[in-house]
Amino acid sequence: MDLKARKYGSSFFGSWLDWSRNTVTIRLSTLLTAAASLYVLANLDSGPGFAIFLIELAVFAVAILLTQYLATFKAAPRAQAAVSSGCMILFILVTSLTVAGPGNFMLLLIPIINAALRLGYRHMLMITVACGLVWVFLRSQEGPAGQIIYFALFAELLPLVLVAVVVKALSGDVLTARNRITALSYQDELTGLLNMRAFTRLLQSEHQKAEITESTYAILMIDIDGLQALNDSYGHEQGNRVLVAVGDALKRSIRSADLVARYGGDEFVIYLAGADDAAAQEVCNRVSQNVYNITLSFERKMQRVGVNVGMAIYPDSGVTIQEIMTFADRTMYRDKDFRRRTGPAKSSADEGREQAGVEYWD
Repeated sequence: MDLKARKYGSSFFGSWLDWSRNTVTIRLSTLLTAAASLYVLANLDSGPGFAIFLIELAVFAVAILLTQYLATFKAAPRAQAAVSSGCMILFILVTSLTVAGPGNFMLLLIPIINAALRLGYRHMLMITVACGLVWVFLRSQEGPAGQIIYFALFAELLPLVLVAVVVKALSGDVLTARNRITALSYQDELTGLLNMRAFTRLLQSEHQKAEITESTYAILMIDIDGLQALNDSYGHEQGNRVLVAVGDALKRSIRSADLVARYGGDEFVIYLAGADDAAAQEVCNRVSQNVYNITLSFERKMQRVGVNVGMAIYPDSGVTIQEIMTFADRTMYRDKDFRRRTGPAKSSADEGREQAGVEYWD
């Protein structure tokens, strides 16, 4: 099996295990039709009754598909869930009265689960009450009214409410956990920026848009100057402080439409949407200034942070993502080598800071 097939298979089975998505209604409807069919087949001989059931089944299937794929319902997920739950209740009621008999009422747990997974507490309780009324009605059809103990019937409704509340609570926990896992899988744990996995996916999408619209964008590669020396002198915990501070400075340097990620180690990468050479150079200067404004204290000594920045423009610097990233990486290292050969230019303000004990580390 090739990688594409394995990926498709994994996503297919994963979606069936992920009960928090909107497609839960399709899966529960499939379960409902299968259970109802088994019940009917076990209690009904072939004949007119079976034909009636097939018609009811077809109408139910069409109704569920309409609620899932009509644009009106797709734009309103809550209405979609409520209507689909109502279709399930109606299907159970009609089949119970026409072909399956009142013993079919246990299937009412399925629309309750559908509502619990997809609706808020208020609407979920409304669906549960509707199921409870149908439950009592169908149970009352099992014998003369005088033989029915209605108090016992309503006592039987407690498990319905319990199922609804428990499923709702569990689905909320699952959704929270899934969102947390998703956030962790796309974020760098230390800086809170995007990690390269997420950045690469988003960049691929933006690159395709740029190819179609023939627009430009810029990639900036940023390297923290001398971080290894600081780690050796003060420890990696202090180096982490620098990484977090630089990450915050980079976020302040870009727009909401741009992206910033931790590339790895002491390097970061920025995507600038629609940027040409002049706009990218302006952001480069802003990045350098915002990072330069960071002042951190290590063992009573104030230290400033320096960065090396490389820049690449699509499509001038390359036509593929790899070419653009490589170009930006090369220009960053050229900037780094130039700074090492020449050293940072010192202004009178820099000299004043040095006298005050503020310096770069080497």
